[in-house]
Amino acid sequence: MIYQVAIKSLPQDWLWCETWCDDESKQRAKTIDLCNNPKTKEPKLKAAARIVPEWVEYDTEIRQLLDHLENKKKNAILTHDEL
Repeated sequence: MIYQVAIKSLPQDWLWCETWCDDESKQRAKTIDLCNNPKTKEPKLKAAARIVPEWVEYDTEIRQLLDHLENKKKNAILTHDEL
């Protein structure tokens, strides 16, 4: 199949990665790859918070939602056990 269909690379704007893209091009990025940077060995979540500032807000919101769902599940189990 690869010989019948031409495969082309996407421009950097479609997949920005800190390892091989510059900071200026990040502003035009359509997606950001939070890949491991072999130079820094920085943990992914720490890098995400640094590279994508709104990440901290998203992460907090998701954690709160997960806590809420876990509490709701526990309450449902307790209520069911009382029956």
